[in-house]
Parts: sequence; C-alpha cells; structure tokens
Amino acid sequence: MLTEKLQIQALADRLVGLPTNISTRHLQEPWRTCWMALDSCEPTQYHQVLTQALEGRVDRANILEAIFAVQPGHQMQFESLEELARTLSPIEWIWPGWLPRGMLTVVGAAPGTGKSFLMLDLAWRTTTNQRFPDGSPIPNPDTNVIYVDGEGVPQILNERAQHYGIDRKRVYMLLADSGEAIDFSIEKYRNRLIHMVATLKPELVIIDSLSSIHSRGQNNVEDVRDLLSFLIQLAEAYQVGMLLVHHIRKPGNGQNMQMFDLSMDDLSGSGHIVAMARVVWGIHVVQTGPQPDPNGPRKLKMLKTNLGPYVEPLGFEFAPLQPQGVCLKWTEEAPQAYREPTKEEQCAAWLLELLRDQPLKPKDVVEAGNNEGFSRSLIYATRSSLRGQIVNTEGKNSPQNQWKLVDG
Repeated sequence: MLTEKLQIQALADRLVGLPTNISTRHLQEPWRTCWMALDSCEPTQYHQVLTQALEGRVDRANILEAIFAVQPGHQMQFESLEELARTLSPIEWIWPGWLPRGMLTVVGAAPGTGKSFLMLDLAWRTTTNQRFPDGSPIPNPDTNVIYVDGEGVPQILNERAQHYGIDRKRVYMLLADSGEAIDFSIEKYRNRLIHMVATLKPELVIIDSLSSIHSRGQNNVEDVRDLLSFLIQLAEAYQVGMLLVHHIRKPGNGQNMQMFDLSMDDLSGSGHIVAMARVVWGIHVVQTGPQPDPNGPRKLKMLKTNLGPYVEPLGFEFAPLQPQGVCLKWTEEAPQAYREPTKEEQCAAWLLELLRDQPLKPKDVVEAGNNEGFSRSLIYATRSSLRGQIVNTEGKNSPQNQWKLVDG
C-alpha cells in the first residue's frame, strides 16, 4: 500500500538509479504505466520512453512534471516522541486529580442532582480563594470564571450566587441574544466565547449544558465532533479548565434517575462525547436508608481519567441558608449506599437488643425469636457468632443457665 506521493518518489528514485523495493502490484495508474515503461529501456531513454508511454493523455505534462520535480532520494521526516517531548508542556492541574488545565472535563448527572450547584461551588472557590473540597489549594486565586448558561435563566444563577457568597464581579455569563438560543454550531457564538476567554483570561469556563448549546443532536459522531473539537481547542489555546455539564440517559425499570449509580455507558448521546474528554465525572444521589430520598447525600466520583490514577470519590449534601436558599456542603467521606440487612444480621441486632435489659434462658430467647420469625437454629448460630458479646451465666447444660451481654 503506497500513497501517490510514495509512488512518485519511487519513480523519481528509479530514474537516477537508486534502489527501490517496489513492484508493479504496489502501483496505481498512471504511475503503474510509467513504471512498466521503464522496464524496457536504458536509463538514457527514460524521459523519451515516459513521454511515449503517456501519449494520448491530456494530463501527460502534469504527470511528467510531478515525477521530475521530486528530489531523488528524499525521505519524509517525522518527529520521534523524544523530539516531540522537547516542545511539550507538562500536564497541569487546576484541581489535582480532578480538573486538568487546557483539557475537556465532562460532568455527567441526572437533572436535580446538583450539577449547577457543584459548578457554582467551584466558581466560588476559584473567585474567593477557597481550597478545593479535598483541601487542595487554588493555583490561581481571585481569577475570573465564565459561565455559559444554555438554560437561559440568569436570574436563577444570580440568586444562587448571592446565597453562596460568590464574588459576582468575577463571574461573567455568556447569554444568547434576545429571541435566540446559544448555538456553538454557528460562528457568532463561538467568536463571542473566544473573545470573552481572550479578554477575561478566566481560570474556569463552565458550560451548562451540552444539550442546550448547539442545534444538532448528540447521538451521531458527526453531530458532536466539531463542537467538542472547538471546546478542546479553546481550552488548550488559553489553558483554561473546561467543564461541560452533560445529562445521562434515562435508566430502565422505572429506576430513579437521580439515584442511578453512574458508569461511562450511562451518559446520553454518542460515545464520542466521553471519548474526547480527558476526564469524566459522575454525580448521583446515594440511597443511605431503606427508603429512597431525593434530598439525600450526593457522591461525586471519577468515571474516566486518561491522566493518572482514579481519585477517591467525594460526598456532598445541601445545607439550608438563612433566611433562604441552600448551599452545597462537602462531607468528610463519600456516602455509602444502603444495603438490605441479611436475616442473620437482623437476628443479631434483635438478639442484642433483647438481652440489653436482662439475661434470659435460651428457651425463652428461642420462644421470643420464633415470634419474630427467627428459627431456633438461626438463633443458636447467631449466638455462636456473637460469642464475644454474649456469654453464659452457668454451664451451657445447666437448667439455670442464661444468656447475657458481656459487661461493658
């Protein structure tokens, strides 16, 4: 398999007697005709024979010019990784492990999970020099943030920013013109964002959300490649953190979208979206009790990173503000999902509670347990597993023996 350029180079090399490893099966027309014509003549006749072989072709002059214009023996030059590395900048982080500088980060979640609050929290930290949730310092404090509000309701963002205590002088919004929607598939809005980034030199560009910033769909590669390439090039050119909010596809089986533990496959649209991002986050509400609670704690976790090890998930919840509003509050650890206790675990909890007030004979324990749905064999097996917490008052075969909790 040879490109046209390599075929022409092979002919130019052969004209001056340089060795080649080419056969006619490697060539396409008109270069195959030229190659075969040279098989039947001496080097001094090459030009004449080529001219005759191409007789009748309207492009004969162009073909001959292409061959004779090439420098014989020329080889294309390519940079090795070592050579390329001399001009590469090291990977930089705005938030170490989470948010790279000059690259695209996608934030996936269902509606109502707090995506916008999370974006505002990061804007607050950046504009007021607060540390990141894991304690990492802000690398460039008191810098600007650009917020692209694809939803077109700046009043909501302004109210939340006021409640949050964000330095609103450092937050700049890109809004659609009257009667329009933001559409980065057209040059006007692309240029507007470029001008804002070039002028304001922000630390973060937050785009909320992918589904509302262009007029094309999200399911085909062609629909998203051009848009994402624009955002990636912009992030790289100005070395900003580029956060793109994205939605998940609705899960089946009637499952609550907010409490859907995310994976890469759950983000809506073409897989090209997450493929082009260097880092992908996921947010979901964690069910920590027997009943689902849409107001429950959230988990922020890393779904994808091409830049290093996966960081530990983080947790947050919403705290009320006075006199009104709420703010995002980070927890010390990520919340753990509720797990229905096993029959053995239920029996253990019941048995410890039963013996809390007074010791009981084994037969009385079994009788009480039967009323709760626990069999004799299960009660004795549970008693054995709790031997460090429950002891006999007498020998186990004594009629006076009772089970009691270990003191202290």
